[in-house]
Amino acid sequence: MSSIAVVICAYCDERRLQLGDAINSVLKQTRRPDRLVVVIDHNDDLLRDMRTFYPGVEVIANDGAKGLSGARNTGVRAAAPCDIVAFLDDDAVAEADWLQRLALHYGDPNIIGVGGKVLPLWPDQRPRWFPEEFQWVVGCSYKGLPNRLSPVRNPIGCNMSFRRTVFDAVGGFREGLGRSGQDAAGCEETELCIRARRHFPAAVILYDPLAVVHHHVTRERTRWAYFRRRCQAEGRSKSAVVETAGAGEKLGAERAYVTRTLPAGVIRGLMDMVTRLDPSGPMRAFTIIAGLMFTTAAYLAAKFSRHVGPFRPIKIVDIDHTKPLPPIDLTRPGGDVPYGGVFCLIRSGAQPLALVELQHSGPVIAPADLLAEIGSVRSLPSDNSYRAPTRERVAVVIATRDRAESLDRCLASLFDQTRAPDEVHVVDNAPASSATLDLISTQYRGRVHYVLEPTPGLGRAHNTGLRYVSSDIVLFTDDDVVLDRHWVEAMAAPMEEDKAVGCVTGLILPAELETRAQVWTERHGGFGKGLQRRVYDLEANRPKSMLFPFTAGQFGSGANMAFRASVLRRVGCFDAALGAGTLARGGDDLAAFFAIVSGGFRLVYQPQGIIWHYHRRGEDGMRRQAFCYGMGLGAYLTKIVVDEPRRAIRLAAAFPAGILHMAGPTSQKTARLPSDYPLRLVWMERLGILAGVPGYLRSLAKRRRDDRPRNGIDARRPAEREV
Repeated sequence: MSSIAVVICAYCDERRLQLGDAINSVLKQTRRPDRLVVVIDHNDDLLRDMRTFYPGVEVIANDGAKGLSGARNTGVRAAAPCDIVAFLDDDAVAEADWLQRLALHYGDPNIIGVGGKVLPLWPDQRPRWFPEEFQWVVGCSYKGLPNRLSPVRNPIGCNMSFRRTVFDAVGGFREGLGRSGQDAAGCEETELCIRARRHFPAAVILYDPLAVVHHHVTRERTRWAYFRRRCQAEGRSKSAVVETAGAGEKLGAERAYVTRTLPAGVIRGLMDMVTRLDPSGPMRAFTIIAGLMFTTAAYLAAKFSRHVGPFRPIKIVDIDHTKPLPPIDLTRPGGDVPYGGVFCLIRSGAQPLALVELQHSGPVIAPADLLAEIGSVRSLPSDNSYRAPTRERVAVVIATRDRAESLDRCLASLFDQTRAPDEVHVVDNAPASSATLDLISTQYRGRVHYVLEPTPGLGRAHNTGLRYVSSDIVLFTDDDVVLDRHWVEAMAAPMEEDKAVGCVTGLILPAELETRAQVWTERHGGFGKGLQRRVYDLEANRPKSMLFPFTAGQFGSGANMAFRASVLRRVGCFDAALGAGTLARGGDDLAAFFAIVSGGFRLVYQPQGIIWHYHRRGEDGMRRQAFCYGMGLGAYLTKIVVDEPRRAIRLAAAFPAGILHMAGPTSQKTARLPSDYPLRLVWMERLGILAGVPGYLRSLAKRRRDDRPRNGIDARRPAEREV
């Protein structure tokens, strides 16, 4: 009898109880698994707790790329040498004979995969407007699937199994297609099955409706917004499948679903109004049509905006040219697609000299190949070296929200600096769990000052941290970065050299370019502002542009900034109505930069202050990010007019130049866009600018309500805990 392993992947704390139910349902199977592997996707707290609660279960960390595909691949490797690998979601419960029914079919050597039925566990009941034809939106079996044992192209990811020989022959699930956190992407099992059928042309994948699991549906997934988002994600994922695996007859299941199942569902919904007097019937018919439109539009948009050819990740390399150059291995641990090249920072100690991008077919870039690219920069002098005649106390403030894992990575790099900070403050901004407090208490006690700020908003969180800073130089960064070892020293130096410097910004480079969305972000301009030191003020260092100093984005980014605390307080600190977590979505850093320069102080862009930023991996996250960036810009411009209405005249005069800067034929912003950059992301950013005007006004009104004293208590005073 074939041995069988069950893999359950989990990533979030909110599903702890459901994960426990899933594990228990596997342990109570009539056909006990030979191995049960629970893969925790980059969540150390959940990993520790699951190992404690289930000492007899093999609980491991995802050692591949973050996301469902990487976690499943980790589970497949850990499940060796079992002949069959079955997958169950962390929010699903298997019926007692589930594994037995899956294993039953593997007596036929032509069967390479078996999946079963997935029934929804609604929070109350299925919404009346929600058609059964679209239950795939919530990860469940839908009307249109077979009602009896039948061959299918691919099973549902929540309830599926494969022979190990499939993974040995074609590799694992393709990373970049599966979910990552709250990203609604999918289709990784579709793409795997297409590859498997190509390698085993006579093989069969079965759907057995008697092998049943029950899948929890959260209340959030019963809402229209999630329905729309999931349909759009499916369209984009199908486009990615076609790009990587080809279409042909492989999307025949989708064509049958669109041409037969969905029209029948529309007719059924309309007839329900007549035959059953069901007023929700037309709503279900409309939802079917809308869902098809959402999916098709997203598919076509992705198809026509996507560059021809499969995507290959890019390896990040940091090289000191004064040392011997090593060969660069382009293989990817845990990844089936090798790197297609390198993104390389060339430096001399703390001094960045050049950024080199090199495409290479691999598998190894020899030192000679790299020398041919960087030879011209090897002799560049380090003329941007900094001098600090006197050293002042330096504080670091990090605002965070429910990202303890990335915060831990950031803090580890902060405590590995060539110059240690004198004080470190972590502001926990409206957290949903105690994960950040637990991290600081257990690993950074005595080195980090923890502050809880219960009201969401990045500007407010930074002000809260500033309130506890005793140093006059304060550095701000985000929790999703890794800090270069010279960062503290480099960012503090300009203010130590020149008392007129009120703000310093630094160089932001990508920490990884593993997905197309991350490459798009970097090609769009990323967050870096070049390798040359720049000084901005209203006098000798004033650029000759009508847009100065309104285009505050040229100064730097809030992920990497430092201020003289006395100057920042003098110009009014950060606007608590701006920033991530507010109705304005962003703009807090831009407003602070503008306030520094327009207040008569100097702002220095210091490229030696380097951080490595983890760009968003998913295209869904990138669309939200583009809209939020645009909205933050619109909110910032609205703020400076609200603060000083006379600025509206100057902004109006600069408006034509602003349009040319954003979208003109000579626009650098447009020129640097990659050829495959989706046009919809450009328009999302532009729409966000318009939305930023009412967004800021609404956020400003909310800020004033939040700051209003209640029962004699000043609402602006944070709730503090010291650890």
